[in-house]
Amino acid sequence: MRTTLFLFAWLCAAPPDTTVVGPQESLRDVAERALGDASATAELRALNALSSDTVSPGTRLKLPGQERTLALKALETARTLVAQARGTGGPAEAETRLNEAEVHFRTARYAQASEAANAAGTLVTQGQAPQPSTFSVQVEPDAGTTTVSVTRGPPVRVEAEGVTRPVAPGETVLVEKGRPPSLPPPNVPQPEKPAEGARLEYPADTKGVGLGPVKLSWAAQPGVERYEVEVSREAPGANVLTLSSTVAELKLPRLPAGRYRWTVRAVSASGRSEPSGARRFELVENISVRVRSGPWE
Repeated sequence: MRTTLFLFAWLCAAPPDTTVVGPQESLRDVAERALGDASATAELRALNALSSDTVSPGTRLKLPGQERTLALKALETARTLVAQARGTGGPAEAETRLNEAEVHFRTARYAQASEAANAAGTLVTQGQAPQPSTFSVQVEPDAGTTTVSVTRGPPVRVEAEGVTRPVAPGETVLVEKGRPPSLPPPNVPQPEKPAEGARLEYPADTKGVGLGPVKLSWAAQPGVERYEVEVSREAPGANVLTLSSTVAELKLPRLPAGRYRWTVRAVSASGRSEPSGARRFELVENISVRVRSGPWE
């Protein structure tokens, strides 16, 4: 309990765009907790000029801000374009610029990563026949807002206050005067464990505390503040248990035997994702009967 309070106090004391290393946390643990991405260890190491992944509890670490989210979106777009161009003999220089962007990103040089990723995407699209986009722009002068909606075709780029955001088909972006365009909500997390329909056996619940513990896990999403998990029994009128986690896993409290379903959604500064598809599992008591051998009477 003291360890939990210690970690909570340190986290509350941390200023924006920083975090504090908790007891027994590795740099990988911090990356997964603070950024929702365990592979961001190298970024934290570069951003904080660390010589290794070893960090002491209580160390305050700098975290990347919105520039990381923008660089990641530019990278995702460039990766898609370059991958599509590989099968059609796309320019080799685009692959080179994408590799440069990946290196810049891993070393926390996010502005350079965005620039190189955008250059890679431009090299690919310059060699392609232009495709028209179908979109609409609605301006509300009294409210000081502009709404951009894209229905089909290539993404449309919206720029305001020095920030550029691609708007993909099916997306709508509201831009307020004097503010950058809003970021898209996070992607829907994909459940990983337990497997769909898993039958989980535990020793008999002789003390009336329930069966377990059950560990749920899902694919981590970058830039996520927390995950919201809903668990309920597969029975009419069953209560829904809502839990929160800052990492891509959660250990459930002990539960009565029965069938359960669960979903997870991601929450970031830009909004909440849709819930994942429901996963189901069953908790079963493992009742073993021991027969003592002996002569029949």
